[in-house]
Amino acid sequence: MHLVIVAFDLKESGVDFPELRAWVRDRAAADYAALPGMRFKAWFSDERKRLWGAVYLVDSADAFDPERLPRLPDGRTGPVGTRPTSITWFDLEAFVAGPDGLDGLDELRAAGLSLRAERTGA
Repeated sequence: MHLVIVAFDLKESGVDFPELRAWVRDRAAADYAALPGMRFKAWFSDERKRLWGAVYLVDSADAFDPERLPRLPDGRTGPVGTRPTSITWFDLEAFVAGPDGLDGLDELRAAGLSLRAERTGA
């Protein structure tokens, strides 16, 4: 298994964070949830530094084409529209869940800013 970190430096980009969050909520979360060979994807952001990205856990480089990252299964790239600033692949050495575990995945999903608007109707 591999851990992949994909990051975009958005300092030169006109895309805004509400647009990125809406894309995750309305399109990308469901599409990535159906991507074969991917165990999880977690998006991250730092608005102050204008950084956006994701962490993936994937079965293998063969099952998850590194040349297509970070494209959706249909080949689209999302609202950023450019290649990431960095893509780094790591071999997974170990994985543990903390004492609160991953049993509460609904609670974990609810913690994300992108899906918060879906819950509040914003």
